[in-house]
Amino acid sequence: MNSQSSIIRIYDKWRTWLYIREQKRQIDLYINNNRKPWTEGYSLFKEKFISQSLNNDHLIDDFKNCLPLPQGYGEFLDDRVVEYPWFISRITQKPGRLLDAGSALNFGYILQHQNLLGKDITIVTLEPEGYCYWQKRISYVFCDLRDLPFKENFFDDVVSISTIEHLGMDNSIYSSNPNFFEKNKFDFLKAIAELKRVTKPGGRVYITVPYGKYTDFGWYQQFDAKMINLLIETFAPDKLIETYYCYESGGWTVSDKQYCQKFEGFNIHDTKYFNPESTKDYDPDYAAASRAVAALELWK
Repeated sequence: MNSQSSIIRIYDKWRTWLYIREQKRQIDLYINNNRKPWTEGYSLFKEKFISQSLNNDHLIDDFKNCLPLPQGYGEFLDDRVVEYPWFISRITQKPGRLLDAGSALNFGYILQHQNLLGKDITIVTLEPEGYCYWQKRISYVFCDLRDLPFKENFFDDVVSISTIEHLGMDNSIYSSNPNFFEKNKFDFLKAIAELKRVTKPGGRVYITVPYGKYTDFGWYQQFDAKMINLLIETFAPDKLIETYYCYESGGWTVSDKQYCQKFEGFNIHDTKYFNPESTKDYDPDYAAASRAVAALELWK
């Protein structure tokens, strides 16, 4: 029995070594390929970057207090590098029910953060995903955010990170259900009403969306100031904090609503790397996706 246990331990160490070596290979490849967004190794590099950011108490304090970010923060990386720290900086460790509307938190390195460990987390998404954390007592519900199967005033907090911009759009990359191949620009407002309905009085709803010049990318839309104002008007919060971030050559910075209105998003799916009929390449600033993000903290 001891011999068998030793063999298992050696095998597990070998598998771990192989996994770490492969991760390093991919990250090195990404770095040596001039850090082009969405190439091999990009996601692993971004995950490591976000994990380090979330565990940097000084940086989280900067996000919490809307202070300037370090120079070059998140260069060549997409908006998740500001969305996750922004959310973590605001959610407290107080126990309670947390709804993740859109499954943005469904990563081990996110769920293990100390601010989330004491939460009773329910993740709502359209379809089953490759990874799930039921063993960590994470609940999964597959449904439409416009029609949530929860009673009123159920959750202490709700978070929806870069999700509502997909509602009412062509979600064929997320689901094979033809009911979700849509073109209803303002259906996100139905979800806003639902998120408020299921939140307890005094609870907070955290929402992020791509922001700037209005753009219909087919599978999502980039919000402009009018849409942000309509979202806020629909929710009618008791209290509101708006935070804006923008990406310019050199990285992500804290910005403001008016300045960010000029930004256009970058859609990798329109480039020659994803579309064989396209000749479009990366933009000179190597933006990975949105160039601006609206982050809203709304109290019910």
